[in-house]
Formats: sequence, C-alpha cells, structure tokens
Amino acid sequence: MGKIDLLEYFEKKDSTREEILKIAREIVRNCAMNIRHVQKMKKEEISFEVIDKLKKLEELTKEYYDFGKYLNLPQQEYVEFQIFYSIVFEDKYLEYHELEVEVKPENYVLGICDVVGELRRMILESIKNDDIKNAEKYYRFMEKIYDEIIRYDYYHVIEGLRKKQDICRGILEKTYGDLVTFVENLKLREELGKHRD
Repeated sequence: MGKIDLLEYFEKKDSTREEILKIAREIVRNCAMNIRHVQKMKKEEISFEVIDKLKKLEELTKEYYDFGKYLNLPQQEYVEFQIFYSIVFEDKYLEYHELEVEVKPENYVLGICDVVGELRRMILESIKNDDIKNAEKYYRFMEKIYDEIIRYDYYHVIEGLRKKQDICRGILEKTYGDLVTFVENLKLREELGKHRD
C-alpha cells in the first residue's frame, strides 16, 4: 500500500459527498417538477436534463464504494418520472432495459411502485372529465405495474418493497371501486338522457 495523506483523502471525500448531495437534490426536485408537468399535460415544459445529472452522479459515486447509497432516491425518482411520462405521452410502459439511464434493478422496482399513485391522479382527472377511455387506459397500466411488482418477494434485498407493494394494492383496489362507480354513473346518466329525448 502506497503512502497516503489521510487529511487530504478525507477532505476530497467530504467535498465529493457535498457535490453528490447537491446534484441528488437537484435531480429529485427536477423529477418532481417534471411529474407535475406530466400531470398538467404540459409536455413542452418538461426537462430531460436529469439524465445528464444522473450520469454525473453515478460517476461521482464510483470513486467511493460507500457513496452508492446516494444513487437510490434520485434513481427511483427518475424511474417514476420516465415511466409516468412514457405512459401518458407515448402509451407505453418502459421495461428496465428501455430506460435511457442505467439504474440499479432495486431502484427500478421501487420507482415503478410510485407510478401507481400518479396514475390514480390521472384516472381521477379523467373521471372528472367523463373521459372513460383514458380512465380505463390508465387503470390497465396500473394493473400491469402491480402485476410486475408482485412478482418480487425479495424483501431482504429490496428494502422498503413490501410497504410499497401494500400501498399499491390499496390504491389499485380503491381506484377499481372509483372506476366501477364512475361507469355505473355514466350508464345511468346515458339512460336518463334517452328518456328526456
């Protein structure tokens, strides 16, 4: 082992950590803003600079093995945004290998869990607008995601998965009830409309 200046080593490591945390916060904030733009259907306001920031973050974390943990939340937020964007604007669910940035498999699984909550918002908005087509489309994507995540029961290697699966199941069941009520209400209004004519 060569001679090392420990003070210099720790100064550099601390400085790298500060830069990592700054970029990680920016990614999380940018993804949150992008998700909001998707919800509002403001495609032109969405920024994909998070992709470059994620690549930079990964480079920085490679230098110190114990900094890998700082990738988790930013990668999960990116997965949530990218898949939500793809579903809403491209009618497509992105598989792990289709992401533009390579992420840890654990972060992909945890990130897709969070898309279910975003899809519920889109379904409720569709119901509000009497848009049965989109409401049913988003629900099919919700089911697809839930079918995907329940395949995994590796709770010791995917931390927090069980809790997210339970939340997803609750959202799915509640949304199904909302959808059934909406369809029945729509049919009833159509019948009443016929009798008025």
